[in-house]
Amino acid sequence: MLAQMRLSELAAGVPGAVVEAGGDTEIEAIAYDSRKVGPGTLFVAIRGIKVDGHSFASEVAARGAALAVERTVRVPEGTPLLRLPSTRIGLAELAATFHGRPARKLRVAGVTGTDGKTTATHMTAHVLEACGIASGALSTVSFKVGSETIFNETGQTTIESLELQAWLARMVDLGVRDVVIETTSHALIQERVAACDFDVAAFTNVGRDHLDYHATWEDYLAAKARLIDACGAGAPKGIPKTAVLNMDDAGYEHLLARPIERRLTYSLLKEADIVAEDVQTEAAGSSYRLRALGTEATVRLQLPARFNVYNSLCATGIALAFGCELEAVAAGLSSFHGVPGRLQRVEGGQAFAVYVDFAHSAGALTSALAELRTLTTGRLLVVFGSTGRSDHDRPGMGQAAAAGSDYFIITTDDPVDEDPGEIARQVAEGAHGLAPGRDYDVVLDRRAAIRQVIAMARAGDVILLAGKGHERTMLTARGREPWDETAEAEAAIREVLSV
Repeated sequence: MLAQMRLSELAAGVPGAVVEAGGDTEIEAIAYDSRKVGPGTLFVAIRGIKVDGHSFASEVAARGAALAVERTVRVPEGTPLLRLPSTRIGLAELAATFHGRPARKLRVAGVTGTDGKTTATHMTAHVLEACGIASGALSTVSFKVGSETIFNETGQTTIESLELQAWLARMVDLGVRDVVIETTSHALIQERVAACDFDVAAFTNVGRDHLDYHATWEDYLAAKARLIDACGAGAPKGIPKTAVLNMDDAGYEHLLARPIERRLTYSLLKEADIVAEDVQTEAAGSSYRLRALGTEATVRLQLPARFNVYNSLCATGIALAFGCELEAVAAGLSSFHGVPGRLQRVEGGQAFAVYVDFAHSAGALTSALAELRTLTTGRLLVVFGSTGRSDHDRPGMGQAAAAGSDYFIITTDDPVDEDPGEIARQVAEGAHGLAPGRDYDVVLDRRAAIRQVIAMARAGDVILLAGKGHERTMLTARGREPWDETAEAEAAIREVLSV
């Protein structure tokens, strides 16, 4: 990492950047938060959804910082000033330049999709390690750098470009060779992953979420497809730029139309480059014959659910693109123990199964319940809610629970500043023909809801606690409050068993 650079040197790394004043100013840090500036800082004014950083220009200048802007601002004469075509793209390019272009010293894979991104990201990093490659991963759950893992407390799946480039630089310093980045459509649209110089663009699936941010499903799909474009435009590093595509997904044909140097396809249903055959699923996981590019190997996946087989094929595609041998890939898949909060089984000596999962949309809830149904000899019970300030189909979530479970409890899940009772009422609208108290219940206290469902469970039942997954806070009108879904489930199990 470089300790400091002149403003003119930073500008030289950003296409279209023009130094309007103070080119010799020494820059020691970059910021996009006006509260974090001072002498030696370059403040990049970002246009956000609610706040425009340009409105803080005079305040930032008064504190001795340099500015990077994309429109005219009023600042004192002589204020170091950099004009950019786009401060969103510019932030990423400036950060990459400041840190010595770390992505060009790594092989970088981006994983996108509606569901499965986190699992596929960490599974890939684990497989790469099993293949003898020092790897890193940046995801919703954590930041992994070699053997070190740090919990992601930002609330963002894909962190802002400034922090992302700093993490890539840290990986370079620690000898990481390959990195896998969980990449959202928001991050692609907002240019958070600009300057990442991807080598692989991998896709799990493309559902119908986030239609508040994207006007239509086609727009959402186009946003996801930008990962292929970014990959194709990335700096060359001696391996073919590759798209890893799910042939069984509805978005496949659209993604196939995007030009890229190489494609690796995967499927459970069709002839593809990577195929899982003779899939056998059970509560403890799945086994199958992995066939890829003319070779075969046996995989014994320690994760339940068919969708994790898909995630494993996606991870296989990335590993093969990075040159791994299939036998080593299969061994890595077989030794992967999963990601916290992703169909994570909670064990406490109980006679029924309890799973914690991040499923927080109608589609994800439908998928999780469908998979768990195959593992249930008794009833399938679920506790879930819908988040505030979201585009999630609340009645659709109620409909998913009504169709996929035997009994469900609607509870609270990150209401932010909305009324939890009103959110629950909207969710219950989807439970057509079902009666509260008989077929489902509404318990707004999530801790009480978990204890209620565990208290009513019998031998052979399966319980799904959906929505919170790995998260460690509950977002309410009072702010962030501590929450640990797995710990709450464990405590409830202990209480039930002690009675």
